Amino acid sequence: MRNPPPSIIGPPMKVLVVEDEKKVRSFIVQALSGEGMVCDEAATVEELLASLGSGGYDLVVLDRLLGSEDSLGSIPEIRRACPSAGILVLSALSEVDEKVRGLCQGADDYLGKPFHVSELIARLRALYRRGQTSEKGAKDTEISYGDLRIDLETQRVFRGESRIELTGKEFKILCLLARHPGRVFSKAKILDEVWDINHYPESNVVEVTIANLRAKIERGREPLIHSRRGAGYWLGEE
Repeated sequence: MRNPPPSIIGPPMKVLVVEDEKKVRSFIVQALSGEGMVCDEAATVEELLASLGSGGYDLVVLDRLLGSEDSLGSIPEIRRACPSAGILVLSALSEVDEKVRGLCQGADDYLGKPFHVSELIARLRALYRRGQTSEKGAKDTEISYGDLRIDLETQRVFRGESRIELTGKEFKILCLLARHPGRVFSKAKILDEVWDINHYPESNVVEVTIANLRAKIERGREPLIHSRRGAGYWLGEE
């Protein structure tokens, strides 16, 4: 007897497939459904935003160009509706600069077109496992260091009484560093933990995202995140 696909052991993954080309969308949905995933579909940004009302998505497969619109602008809405969902962007714009742009906008992974469906499935499973591991590892509902407070359930960040708005990736990096104050994380380790793209070492997405994070949480306040050239980044005392 054939063993069931790994994705249907336990609750099935719920995936929102956002793609404006009907044949490509149907192909993806059929492939993912064959792996035991439950799929909803959207073809436009408007349909994407309407679908988010139901919430509960574990993964979002997001075509970069929906008609004439760049869907990267919808990532903040996806994060607000489904904070823990893994977002994988599909695009024919597959140059490194475009991948970095997508990742800096908050995507978890970026796969160029044309693609092999087996790679898409593998990447989605990896994103799902990463999300599950993060949830299990977060035993507490809050992380604090000095006047920094991170509410893990609502994904809100405060310094003192001031709330600080972060992107999804900025929040993940801050949580990674704040859970291990004083520990130095290399660029490669942060790529692996937050983006799972350690095969793109030439990317400057870590530097850009941490620079934006520091600007937000350290504006007019005592510095929290430090770096050492050739070593990495840490949160705590310099």
